[in-house]
Amino acid sequence: MLKLGFNGLTKPKIISQILLRSNLSTINSSYTYIKDYPELFAKIKSNITPNSNNQEIIEATKSIKFLQKNFPIHDQLDSDSKLSIYSINLINLIFQNHKSLNLNLLKELFTLNLPSLINLKLINIYYELNPSPNFIIPKEIALIALRNSIFNADFERSIKITDTTVGHPNYIAEKGKIMKKNIIKFASAILGFTIFTKFGVNTLIDSGVLSPAWNHLGALNSILLTYIINTTFFISIVKFGRTLISSGGDYLTWQHGTFYSHWFKHSDEMLFNSKIIESDRDLNNGESSPGLVEEICREAPETRSNRNILHSGYDKYGNKIRLMQLKDDLEKIKFQAYWMTGGDGFEWVEPDQDPAEIIWRNHLSKYNKPALEKSEIGELGWADELIDGKR
Repeated sequence: MLKLGFNGLTKPKIISQILLRSNLSTINSSYTYIKDYPELFAKIKSNITPNSNNQEIIEATKSIKFLQKNFPIHDQLDSDSKLSIYSINLINLIFQNHKSLNLNLLKELFTLNLPSLINLKLINIYYELNPSPNFIIPKEIALIALRNSIFNADFERSIKITDTTVGHPNYIAEKGKIMKKNIIKFASAILGFTIFTKFGVNTLIDSGVLSPAWNHLGALNSILLTYIINTTFFISIVKFGRTLISSGGDYLTWQHGTFYSHWFKHSDEMLFNSKIIESDRDLNNGESSPGLVEEICREAPETRSNRNILHSGYDKYGNKIRLMQLKDDLEKIKFQAYWMTGGDGFEWVEPDQDPAEIIWRNHLSKYNKPALEKSEIGELGWADELIDGKR
């Protein structure tokens, strides 16, 4: 069953928001009646300047949706189609003239629900125009582009969106800063407590602020300090466990040997990839596409540096190592248990027909997606083939 929910939004709400934004983006534009590429190119070239405001940039970018009406819808997913080439040329023209792209504008452009190919181009332009390592794309904004790519079942570009947002080196470095900041806070608190109980109590007694009866507090230093350290350690383990569960869900976990700090810094990256795996299985009757699994769950190479602790990066062929792996499929485990127990304790029920999933499949049928066609065969397609063979 399809679950496109993020940050508390249900699947029907998300799909309705996507469709509503798509409809609103086709009205109230000064480019509405221009559907010819040369004319559109000339108008954008004359209208967009370094002083153009965000609304003018949004209107110029939105003009790509009017250009799409002249081409088959599946051309939106083909990077070599004329539509894609024209669209990328227009995006390049807009930001060659404007030379500015901030997070607020990027968020507004993502909500136009343009093809993922264009969103990836916008992400690259954002980093080009903001080369400082302090610039990142927050998870909340990156989720907009991810939703759109998943809605179009453009899973390969969904992975690229993940790699260039929450998997980008700037984002990982920022997460590392947050982790170090928390460690320093904890260490400072422990150090301050130790200094106070060891030396501060005696100083306060000597100065007359505290009575000599408080002298025993210094002796309790080691006991209290041990208690605080142990408590904090177990709380940290619980938080790391929650981070792993909430990010990977029922689909992904970390490869054995991945260090805890990697869990924290790459938790959002795992969250995005788990949504991709989940949506891919919804289209394939619970089975994951081998190519998608290979890309996301590529094993770390056996090198000297990976003997004790695994390290992410790239293999010698330039393929990204994410240190993720699939969890055991709970549905398959249930199915195996059903046959092993002879069905004791199990009850077969028909799945509910989700209206949001019908909308999603109808949307994908316009793109003539092979994955959708395969999923329509049904989980018992083997039985149909067997029956046909006996006729």
